[in-house]
Amino acid sequence: MKYRKFVCFSRRNLLSGAGVIALAGATGMTGLSRVFAQTELPVQSLKPGQWSWFPERATTGPVAVVVSLTDQLAFVYRNGVRIGVSTVSSGRKGYETPTGVFTVLRKEKMHHSSAYNNAPMPDSQFFFNGCALHAGGLPGYPSSHGCVHLPRPFADLLFPITHNGTPVIVTRERSGVGTLAHAGLIMTENDLQTLEKMTGNIRAKGLPTDQKGKNPNAFSILISAADEKVYGVLNGDIILEEPVSIQNDRWPVGTHVFILHGINENGQHYNWVAVGLGSGHESRVDEQKEVAATQRIRMSNRAYQLIAEYVHAGSTYMLTDLPAHPSTRTSLDFVIMRDAKVS
Repeated sequence: MKYRKFVCFSRRNLLSGAGVIALAGATGMTGLSRVFAQTELPVQSLKPGQWSWFPERATTGPVAVVVSLTDQLAFVYRNGVRIGVSTVSSGRKGYETPTGVFTVLRKEKMHHSSAYNNAPMPDSQFFFNGCALHAGGLPGYPSSHGCVHLPRPFADLLFPITHNGTPVIVTRERSGVGTLAHAGLIMTENDLQTLEKMTGNIRAKGLPTDQKGKNPNAFSILISAADEKVYGVLNGDIILEEPVSIQNDRWPVGTHVFILHGINENGQHYNWVAVGLGSGHESRVDEQKEVAATQRIRMSNRAYQLIAEYVHAGSTYMLTDLPAHPSTRTSLDFVIMRDAKVS
């Protein structure tokens, strides 16, 4: 079976964070040995190059990166807890950073750009074509050729805690990030045997690795209400494409992103990080609304079985009303479009 490359992409603005953060750095610092004072400041008070980092707030588990183009900020969450925030510089006019829900497809500690005079790109994490999170210039406004520039110390801290498959959400619209527990979530009407298989696989697997020579096995699930299909994506390749049915299909599903944290000790519930798009505040996630959207989806037994086989802690599960347009596919990417490219 010939697999296709996959990136989940939306031209409409999806998400940004807000709130109070702690300040811990400035432009021009190239190492991590210096100690910075931690002072609580409103997010609006951050100056170009400033950042904060509090990994002790959540020491283990899957990470998500949220980039707000309007605010020129990047927020880092681990298990739904914000552990860092940084000023960024995104793509300038004519080279705008694409908005959407992506995953990290490739990581390079030191990449040199073949398109721009072998320019160094430290701590590169590619999420769409040549677009990457990486250390770069931070003048206080969009200045890149499409990448998201981070302060070098912040990029150094972020690089080792992500993995192939880590979600990168680029947007302008404010939204919420929270946690929820649910028995299955994906397996809404499946038999006990498949749920037990899913539980066993999650217990047996850790987060995907990025070690040389290792298969990261990063798995994501996308359900498109417009296509009435579920797509299973392994390491950027589509390995599952099956029809789904949606109850009350006259009502929109909306756009929802869930990141699997893991299962609790007795195995009765799966713990998810939910990104409530457009909720208006970082901590405001409507759990009932998020779960209700997933309960309307019905899949084939084959789809359930394959998901149960490949799902792991750190898997991303996305629901959207958007179609997966064949016209937007390239040789390297599988793209979901919402609006035309910003000029």
